[in-house]
Amino acid sequence: MEQSHARLLHGLLAYPFLILLLRLFEKRTLTKINIFNFIITITYDATLGSVLTNDKVSFAEGAVILFMLTLLQFIVAKLTTNFNAIADLIKASPAFLYADGRFNEKQMQKQQIRIEDLYAKVRKHGMSSLDEVEAIVLKGNGSLSIVKKEEDSSKETLRGIKE
Repeated sequence: MEQSHARLLHGLLAYPFLILLLRLFEKRTLTKINIFNFIITITYDATLGSVLTNDKVSFAEGAVILFMLTLLQFIVAKLTTNFNAIADLIKASPAFLYADGRFNEKQMQKQQIRIEDLYAKVRKHGMSSLDEVEAIVLKGNGSLSIVKKEEDSSKETLRGIKE
């Protein structure tokens, strides 16, 4: 019975500790997920699960691991902010799925996106025709962005997106 009380106490301590860590390292820890953040999230889950269920893992050991993971995520976030080469390794680049009146079928096939999905996204943005669309961009986090055509558009926000 004493072990189950210890497990309960570990859980009561580990969960708020993880919340505190995530709050201390601000919103970058909770941004839309990329590959590195996905791995960190899975590892958080495994660590917290071990603290809660494994008698051989103490709260202190779990807390150190959670702290190290959060610190690693923070360091990688800082490095990707300051060094484009590191960001390119960790974060997926945006890509055009539609631009200049044409679908990028090669990119759509590579990303497994159907033309019907793009039409649905355009409709969701209140547009009924592709004539209203400047570009459809698959962002690095996997979400789609619709750029509406405007007469005096400089296309500034579309720079650096690969074809």
